[in-house]
Amino acid sequence: MSQFQYQRHDLVWLDPKIDVGLFASEQQAEYARSWVNNGFPLVVARQSDKQLIETNQIILGFTLPSAPSRTRVMLKANRNAIIRHSRPILLSDSIKFAPQNWRISLNNLVALFERFEIVARVYGSLSSEIFSGLKYLDEASDLDLLLEICDEKNHLALLAEMEILPFYVPRIDGEILSPSGWAVPWRELAAAMRTESTYNVLAKSYSEIRLIPVEQFIHSNLIAA
Repeated sequence: MSQFQYQRHDLVWLDPKIDVGLFASEQQAEYARSWVNNGFPLVVARQSDKQLIETNQIILGFTLPSAPSRTRVMLKANRNAIIRHSRPILLSDSIKFAPQNWRISLNNLVALFERFEIVARVYGSLSSEIFSGLKYLDEASDLDLLLEICDEKNHLALLAEMEILPFYVPRIDGEILSPSGWAVPWRELAAAMRTESTYNVLAKSYSEIRLIPVEQFIHSNLIAA
């Protein structure tokens, strides 16, 4: 996994005594202040600017629930402004907060992932709604999952079952996270593995994005930065 303390999709809370507006653009400064003053978490983004690591800063973001066109607010925050940090909420812990018509499907998903020894976490709209109490979900919302796989043998069987899930609400989106630290959209990985041929997938790590061969991703022999 990443050599850094934080990973993509992690949640962090910033010190409300600090003027976090200084970490955002002038146009988004008040959004940032309001968000942090309300005690809401921010999400660790991909660290595209490697110089920030040397200056002890980190790229964070959150999305305002201003449908239909939601505003993404980005910050380059000092790490010493972080007062709390957690991994994304577990799928099993999120069910009681999910829409009622999602819950049967989510319980079935939990059982599926437990069978394959997968740690399933939630990010995106459901997570934002849980931690802020604001309205993010609607009838068209997807469920964004981060699926942490420890055993490479589980990839093919898990993806085969996910592609034929008999669940209609919600649509399942998200990523497969390899022990190497690279993450790939699960639908893209499933399509690539079905071809049983040499194929590259678009993968993201803590600080990089690149095309990597499926075999390298599956066997976790490319260490992420």
